[in-house]
Amino acid sequence: MLNKFNTKLIMASLLLNVSLYGGTYDEKYSLHSEVNASSSENYNLLMHGDFKEIIRFDMLAYDGGRMDENSEKLLKNIIDTLHAYKADAKMVQVSILGHTQATTDDMNEKTIDSSNYANKIQNWFRSTLERDESKKLSKEYALDVQKAITDAGIDKNSTIVEYRRGDDLGFTDETQEGKELSNRVMVTLYVTSSTKMDSDKDGVSDAKDLCPNTPIGIKVDLNGCALDSDKDGVVDVDDKCPDTPIGVVVDTSGCALDSDSDGVVDYKDACPDTELGMKVDLSGCHVRKTLALTFETGSDEILSTSAEEIKTFATFMKNNPAYNAEIVGHTDSVGKDGDNMRLSLKRAQAAKTALIAAGVKEERLKVSGKGELDPIQSNRTKEGRDTNRRIEVKLSY
Repeated sequence: MLNKFNTKLIMASLLLNVSLYGGTYDEKYSLHSEVNASSSENYNLLMHGDFKEIIRFDMLAYDGGRMDENSEKLLKNIIDTLHAYKADAKMVQVSILGHTQATTDDMNEKTIDSSNYANKIQNWFRSTLERDESKKLSKEYALDVQKAITDAGIDKNSTIVEYRRGDDLGFTDETQEGKELSNRVMVTLYVTSSTKMDSDKDGVSDAKDLCPNTPIGIKVDLNGCALDSDKDGVVDVDDKCPDTPIGVVVDTSGCALDSDSDGVVDYKDACPDTELGMKVDLSGCHVRKTLALTFETGSDEILSTSAEEIKTFATFMKNNPAYNAEIVGHTDSVGKDGDNMRLSLKRAQAAKTALIAAGVKEERLKVSGKGELDPIQSNRTKEGRDTNRRIEVKLSY
């Protein structure tokens, strides 16, 4: 981009301090960072940390808000170095410091005799940079480098971004070349032992931590990931049903699914497609109440011995007004299929009529017939056939 930098970089006479690339931090160092909430903690880490290596790179030079070509190559080298350390399971903290040229808020920077026409012309061409603008630029430079590093796959949490405005001049501000060279970013790598670095404080070193950003206080496994005791894919801290059996499909809260919303979870539901609102038993199937009504073979007449059963069920319905009932008639297998189907419906209708007479509102009752299709005992015995001639009730609400 800026070939003139090739010339500038060899102008050793512009250097003010040969320790520019050494001791980035010292005891008097002050922070201007608003980028990382943990900057103070990270600063202390870099001040007092036990590092295996500290690598300081040459400056990344900026001009007109853009990095020059040589600096772009250097930045690629920095990123390659970070990847090499990562591949070697070494932990690295990356310090990124943005700098600008000296600020010119002091009006004495201007030619005093500004009424003089020649001096006005001179002031127009004088390079100026106010402190607010300097702060903004040094921050932009630092964030630009951080973005390039994180876009290359380096964890953002390993970067410490700060900006120094024009507080740390690397070059003289007496020349235009010196001022331009002070617009720079300094990158330093702090390499620590992989067994000592634990960024999220979960007890698992970063080198072994597959979940490096676990919130403080969360219990983790040997890989540094939040525990999921029942192995349902929802970590314990978010799991409202922490004892789900292995293999059960769960929702985002870690609870077993209840697809038909009947209150019985799918893996326990013997009737997984129950109509919405239908009252179900512990198996997730329609609640059925068998009315022990007595019928003669081939008859739909309810015998007097069933009067108490009708009364009991009517009382239940009147005491539970939220329920509706489907009365289902059944027969044994004696006779023709079609005749049995019609007979079962007549038996259901007879039960409905009896319940209405006992005080149950008609609109809460409906009838259907199953004929001989749904026996509950064998039709091969007299006892079985007596049992199969029955009325069942499905409750809904």
